Amino acid sequence: MALTAFDRGKLKIAAHVREELERAGIGFESIQCKSGGTETHPDIARLTVTVSGSASYVDLSAYEVEECEMLVFGEAWYKIGAFIERLR
Repeated sequence: MALTAFDRGKLKIAAHVREELERAGIGFESIQCKSGGTETHPDIARLTVTVSGSASYVDLSAYEVEECEMLVFGEAWYKIGAFIERLR
């Protein structure tokens, strides 16, 4: 089964966040980018990062995630940058 643009975007975002956290010198326990389930609407991806035992998250729309299929840019890039700043 092939991955959708949404699934590829979630993977790309998680990899991008990992790189940015390492570049910023922020130690983290986990990075998750999930959608659906009981916590989020199917058209939303919740990016959750656990730092020092405390989980923080930011929600991204399906459109923002699908745009990141090849490269993280646009509104998602800005949201992720602001999110990482809050983790410092």
